[in-house]
Amino acid sequence: MRKTKIREAIERLEELKDTIYEAMDEMEEILREVAPEELERAKAYWMAHIDEALENIGNWLGGSFISYIDTIEALEEMMKMEEEQEN
Repeated sequence: MRKTKIREAIERLEELKDTIYEAMDEMEEILREVAPEELERAKAYWMAHIDEALENIGNWLGGSFISYIDTIEALEEMMKMEEEQEN
């Protein structure tokens, strides 16, 4: 039962992560239209931090201490442990 809740949580987290990336794409489009110079600053700082904390698609140097991926992997490990306990 808990394994199902964890799986559902992972699926919802994936949906929310996708929503964040979609919103960032829209933010980028808005800034490109009204202030391209600010877009460059945003991409180099706060947009990079958001991406870095999620999936680091941009391959930014550094990284988050605990990223979204780390959290997903921890949840997957919890599911795996529960499966082993069931068997």
